[in-house]
Amino acid sequence: DPISTPTIPAAVVNDLTQVTANVSGVVLDESNVPIASAVVTSGAATTTTNSNGMFIFQNISLSKENGSVTVVKAGYFKGIRSFKTTAGKNHTLRLQLMQKVLSGTVSAAAGGTINSNGGATIIFPAAAFVTGTGAVYSGSVNVYSRWIDPTAANLPYIIPGDLRGVGTNGAENILETCGMVGAELEDASGNTLKIATGKKATISFPLPASLQASAPASIQLWHFDDATARWKENGTAIKIGSTYSAQVDKFSFWNCDLPNSNFIYLDYTLMNAATNFPLAFTSTRIKRVNGTYGFGVTSNSGFVSGLVPKNEALILEVISICNTVIFSQNIGPFSNNTSLGNINVTIPSSQLVNFSGTLVNCTGGPVTNGYVLISISGGYGGYASLNANGAFSLSTPYCGVNSFTYTYQGTDYSTSLQGPVSIGTASTGSIVNLGNLIACGTAASEDVYVGTEDFQGVWKNGILNFNAEAVKSIFVVNNDIYAAGRAASPAGATVWKNGIATALSGLTTSEAISIFVSGTDVYCAGVEKVNIGTDYYAKLWKNGIGSNLVVPSSISHQEAYALSVFVQGTDIYVAGKTRGPSIGAIDRAVFWKNGVLTSLNNGAGTGATANSIFVFNNDVYVAGILRETQNGPSRAVYWKNGIPVFLTTGEGEATSIYVSQGDVYVGGRSGSGGSYDFMYWKNGISTNLMTTPEINPNQSVRSIFVKNNNVYATGFFKSNNQLRSRVWKNGVDMNFFNQNINTIASSIFVK
Repeated sequence: DPISTPTIPAAVVNDLTQVTANVSGVVLDESNVPIASAVVTSGAATTTTNSNGMFIFQNISLSKENGSVTVVKAGYFKGIRSFKTTAGKNHTLRLQLMQKVLSGTVSAAAGGTINSNGGATIIFPAAAFVTGTGAVYSGSVNVYSRWIDPTAANLPYIIPGDLRGVGTNGAENILETCGMVGAELEDASGNTLKIATGKKATISFPLPASLQASAPASIQLWHFDDATARWKENGTAIKIGSTYSAQVDKFSFWNCDLPNSNFIYLDYTLMNAATNFPLAFTSTRIKRVNGTYGFGVTSNSGFVSGLVPKNEALILEVISICNTVIFSQNIGPFSNNTSLGNINVTIPSSQLVNFSGTLVNCTGGPVTNGYVLISISGGYGGYASLNANGAFSLSTPYCGVNSFTYTYQGTDYSTSLQGPVSIGTASTGSIVNLGNLIACGTAASEDVYVGTEDFQGVWKNGILNFNAEAVKSIFVVNNDIYAAGRAASPAGATVWKNGIATALSGLTTSEAISIFVSGTDVYCAGVEKVNIGTDYYAKLWKNGIGSNLVVPSSISHQEAYALSVFVQGTDIYVAGKTRGPSIGAIDRAVFWKNGVLTSLNNGAGTGATANSIFVFNNDVYVAGILRETQNGPSRAVYWKNGIPVFLTTGEGEATSIYVSQGDVYVGGRSGSGGSYDFMYWKNGISTNLMTTPEINPNQSVRSIFVKNNNVYATGFFKSNNQLRSRVWKNGVDMNFFNQNINTIASSIFVK
């Protein structure tokens, strides 16, 4: 009898082994426009993309066999990218999110056909839908579907995962795709729907003309599992004319692929031969003789890795952003896992951008634990790593125009501080020496917003975000920036949302002084001066509609001011002051809860104002000023549930209050004779932020905010007859504004 050869079982994929590595990348739409504020998750870490669509994770735990990044942004299909993780290396990704466009609607009861892009179709049978909890669904079904062309130039950027799949035997394969179709099913309210048990939809995958002759009669079908970020073998598709047809029982994306389990692991590092700089953020592919290929993007050090066919002659190519081959080299065949080390790449200088510089910290010393973000117009760029002297250098391909715009910013991980975002222009082929960059200012993980009331507007991390006139207060929710103040035209109380102005109801003499956003409701507190006489009305606006807050009936003519608003649940709190002749024109500190007025003077004192209100655990905290006797000083004070706590023995004013984890933070000023110091107090203990020699009665901390136990404050002062503003974090000047800019900071918010 012939001797039989035993079958060696394939190695089963094990994604449980973890390693520590870095991941960075850029998120774009399909027109290469950066997508800001997308939520990015990798391993257990989460961040959001910046204004250039970029993100970075440092030293996170990832699956060795299948690291992954998931990107979520409203209006787009979820983006997921997978990769084999090399411990200690930075893995750079470029993701293009596909817009989520409604393909059509079918009746759940009757089913129907959905036509997708490129000629793909999905046929749903009758009574085939259930809700997310498994209940039978009988309404209309919105279908968002997408066919991915296997010959598209941007295929590597848009595919879910990567072209690796786990077969039914549990072993890993590299895949050669003949096309993908995905869909998301929703009810009219946007809730996710699923295919009912026992039901199947039929998908038709168009075959591009270049693949029709070589496409087999049947082909393995693969389903992308979002939970594991893996393509998994799940059935067969049959060739019918110029399409593949398959029946499926679930949806995310489906893929028609030829598998290859005969592969090795390959890595290499690309270097610019002319400068010896790492060739970073560069598209590279390994091409087979028959034209199919695998694809990657080099990291900030020029490193890239992945799986390639075993025992085959291959071609290594470098691709420009214009999708042209700018370098190629024959490699292989390889019988074992291989590291090619450094590969010197010669590219015409007209298609390269070169950057160098040094990153220093607040004291001028080199930053060694950090990076420099470089973003080039068109959605390209990435993160430059630093050596022991804080120096960095890199090259990256660029084409299309001779000159370009770039932005750059340094980050020091040791202090969690970033420098300002700077902008420059350069020409391809030159070495752009950025010099000494400083990583000193904004916290790397936090965005600091400041409103100014001098016709400038709202600033984010030291950059003017949008113009507005007299901004008195700001509030940030998700990615929306709200500002309240007074506009010049049309005149009156105004709210700006992301720079778009909306006038509030009332007279042109009105002004919004404070803003608070709760859910979808926008509340503003302010004042309105009546045209006849000198009456002032304390106003509360909700979603643009104003109402007057009640005052004591003993006041013969109304003079009241609403200066701060805070919302907790369904309760609306407003702080301010009232004044009237019948009580001697004494300013009285007051607050309103749901329109009901409470006086904080408690019958004593000769003048008081409530400037700011904060509610914590149902305790009401109000900051302001209180003069106890006729000739006594106006002292900085805060009230807790009506009981005053004095912060100064002499003159002072509390302008802003914030309560965090039971600790009471108050911003304001302290001084005498019209000369004041910038102050903040934590539980009554003072910190002097700054003193100036010039007398300026308006000099004060105007706003205070606390996040992650960090205390942020902003205010303005007078220097050489010019108004200057500052922002402090934990008592240290953040260098938020250009030191010479003429501005009046009014409000701060940290997110």
